[in-house]
Amino acid sequence: MTELGVLSVNRTITRSSILGVVAITAFAALGSAPAFADATPAPAPTSTAGPTKTLRTLTNVQESAATATAKRITSLNTAITKVTANAFLTASNKSALLENLNNDLAGMNTLATKIAADTDLAQAKIDYATIFTTYRVYSVSIPQAAYTALANTVTSKTAAQLTAEQTRLSGLLSGKDSSKSTAALQASLTDMTAQIGNAGSAVAGLAAGSLAATPEQYDGNHDVMKPFKASATTARAALKQARTDAKTIRSALK
Repeated sequence: MTELGVLSVNRTITRSSILGVVAITAFAALGSAPAFADATPAPAPTSTAGPTKTLRTLTNVQESAATATAKRITSLNTAITKVTANAFLTASNKSALLENLNNDLAGMNTLATKIAADTDLAQAKIDYATIFTTYRVYSVSIPQAAYTALANTVTSKTAAQLTAEQTRLSGLLSGKDSSKSTAALQASLTDMTAQIGNAGSAVAGLAAGSLAATPEQYDGNHDVMKPFKASATTARAALKQARTDAKTIRSALK
């Protein structure tokens, strides 16, 4: 299924080609954007653009386009700010994310101006459709940022922090708090180690894989991002369980 509000349009059109066409009439509308960091951002909102059957007049199209582009512009600006501030993203991943997000932001600004200036209903519908088909903001771009940030943060910080905590707790259970050690606590310690490994395995290749996905690939296969979502879900669940194991042991050692 497509994002809500999709109209029929040639899906081979790329982000860059759309920018080249519509920027001729709307270049002046392109403003500078704030240049995403949280490893686990909140899920992006879904589109609320009206169904195509309501787009019967030019005004309908322009109003729906204004709503759809404004939502995406807000979401993209938020994502760009987070990516820019994320100290755990590799330089190459940060650069790739910012390029994609800023290109989409420019596209949304350009389309917003172009559609608002359209005087022909048929052309306005074509332009409107590209909001959803050429720019997969909520299906590709923002999920890419979330998955890449998660992968880089786990690799650069979280796994190391949890491993250090596991080592500390293991030392306590075998040292000064050995009298409090039980089979259950040792099982929690073992599980904590396993969960840290599970998280690391889940994010291996997650950044590169998700960044390689394109809106064009999504148009041809709406499942293209599902494996990356599954990996991110697995990693987050493993990290949560590792922290739960650590909390269980710390509570027993108080």
